[in-house]
Amino acid sequence: FGSRCWLRDRALNASLGMSTVVTTSVVAYDLASKLVDEYNGRKQRERDLNKLKEKKKSEEKEDPRRTVTQIDYKKHEDTVKELDRQEKEEVWQRKKEEATQWCTIDHEHGPNCRRPVGGCSHDHQKEWAVYEKSTEEKLKAADRFREEGNAYYRKHNYGLAAVQYRKALLQFDYTFAEGEAEEKAHDAIKVPCLLNLAACKCQQEEWDEVLTQCRLALEINPRSVKAYYRTGLAHLARDRFEEAKDALMTAYEIEPKNAEVLGALKRLKQNMANYKVRQKEVFKEMLSGHGEDEAVQETPASDAIQAPAVEAPG
Repeated sequence: FGSRCWLRDRALNASLGMSTVVTTSVVAYDLASKLVDEYNGRKQRERDLNKLKEKKKSEEKEDPRRTVTQIDYKKHEDTVKELDRQEKEEVWQRKKEEATQWCTIDHEHGPNCRRPVGGCSHDHQKEWAVYEKSTEEKLKAADRFREEGNAYYRKHNYGLAAVQYRKALLQFDYTFAEGEAEEKAHDAIKVPCLLNLAACKCQQEEWDEVLTQCRLALEINPRSVKAYYRTGLAHLARDRFEEAKDALMTAYEIEPKNAEVLGALKRLKQNMANYKVRQKEVFKEMLSGHGEDEAVQETPASDAIQAPAVEAPG
């Protein structure tokens, strides 16, 4: 055992470069040399293994597929990412500055700020002034505008008359009648305003508006003769004979002796007859093969539907 320890110490000293003057046999020397060679071989294998590991790590970090003709695409990708980051920062800063102008919440402003729902930049002071009035004051104002509209209508100024009727109807948008008495007063003024506005639109030949105002009037008073009468005129002006007949016949059933309704029914009958005559002439021309360019002739002046005479509004 003592000789083995001595040989081990000598081998270590030799590997460390330490010189020691000793004397030994050839067998001992060969054994020591073998141990030293094994130790050095083991160290070399460890160094080679470490180099191999470092090489693999280097290959993983630098993928050769990302480098083509000496172009480092990773570097360009990093540049693009940096530009995207800067752009996002600019957008955030811009939205933050915008949000500070309207966001009232005490927090860090930015893209997460939300505008109030239903916000409106319109000045509603006039509407608020109407809303704050009492129901009686609103009804008086509506009736006053109606009278002013009637005055313009008698002067044949249908545009200004329509403006006054709309002002009158605006009062009802903010009026909430309470009790049977207020509801009757409310309807007694609103229905004439709707019908008078329809009368203005008849003179201006705005038939869609006529139908709208008459429909609103009939929702309040389903037996309004003037509403059915003006509805019939609107349909008659568009050659919608069946709709015109239904509306005018309803007005006739309510007031059989109403001269305006009777006149409109007479005009409806005449227009239907003229329409049938024109239709027969067109078919005749089509079958004969002559006058193809003149098959559809212009409606004679006597048959043209002009804006019907409407009585002065009440």
